[in-house]
Amino acid sequence: MKLTAETVAILKNYASINQNIQLKQGKTLSTISPQKNILSSAEISEDIPQTFAIYDLNRLLAAMSAYDKMPELTFEEKRLLVGKTQYTYGDPSMLVLPPEKKLDFPEPEITFTMPKDKYDMCLKMASILQVPELVVHGDGSIIQLVATDTNNSSTDSHPEEVGTTDKTFQMVFKIENMKLLSGSYNVGISSKGIAHFAHEHSKLEYWIATEQNSNYNG
Repeated sequence: MKLTAETVAILKNYASINQNIQLKQGKTLSTISPQKNILSSAEISEDIPQTFAIYDLNRLLAAMSAYDKMPELTFEEKRLLVGKTQYTYGDPSMLVLPPEKKLDFPEPEITFTMPKDKYDMCLKMASILQVPELVVHGDGSIIQLVATDTNNSSTDSHPEEVGTTDKTFQMVFKIENMKLLSGSYNVGISSKGIAHFAHEHSKLEYWIATEQNSNYNG
């Protein structure tokens, strides 16, 4: 079996969330951050023939990229053959793995579409301005993505308008937790402290916890 470029991109993204991963038999990938505040699931085109664990996903990806062309993957009982390279499976009991049950996401009070260009601009400006947070802000009229620092009233910031609302809220995310694969997303945020990001053009989704200083006034 050979992996598509799309699946490799998802795996590279997942390696930024957690170096551990368990690939399960079937067409679904999933991961969770060690702090358990980022969860993601994706449906891929490949059909993985068996369940196995990888302790260091970056090392596996590096082994794949060392070949000029995507190598053939051969699944053995205790190891994965990446072309000629032998990669030993990890012990699932030693890894941080996502829950077996699907997350019961509450009905979101806040919904909007987050265009790729506006999201990317906020992340770029957060790096330039050296601010640590991405805030979804509603003032009863518009929804903005804001790169800012909520702990500094005199901080630099950068806003991007992404929707309209009749509610007031400030949902705060740490930039370091925004591990989304590039693209536009349909976003739902619950006042209970969790947000859902669904990729517009693929079956890829993330659940990311909001920070404690978030507030929702309805």
